[in-house]
Amino acid sequence: MRFTPGMMCCNPYREQVGLSCDYGWQLLCGTNELARLAEHAPENAPQFITVLLQTFPASADFIANHAVRVGQADSFVVRAALYCAALQTKTERHAFRTQIGGYLNAEKLAQFDRLMSAEWSRLRSK
Repeated sequence: MRFTPGMMCCNPYREQVGLSCDYGWQLLCGTNELARLAEHAPENAPQFITVLLQTFPASADFIANHAVRVGQADSFVVRAALYCAALQTKTERHAFRTQIGGYLNAEKLAQFDRLMSAEWSRLRSK
């Protein structure tokens, strides 16, 4: 499977023969893959969370929910903070934080805020 923005299907073989699936099915495939990685290859889950955030930016809340459910909350917080810090406007960053905030406990949300702030400063100091 592969996940990229604007894909027709996460299965390249289906896509080659002109088959496609809608956004919801693609997102479900992505979160199922995250669950599989969390169980069988947890070292690969953090990078995959980044891929999911880049592919499905409007569904960060869904991704957060699934990351927490499969025991990848810490990985999600780190990757989401890096992703959020790279967003261009304060409005986009605030909307992203609001979107994921309901799926993180107070400790994780504070960690997200610290990491995002540090990364934002690092990115803008160049």
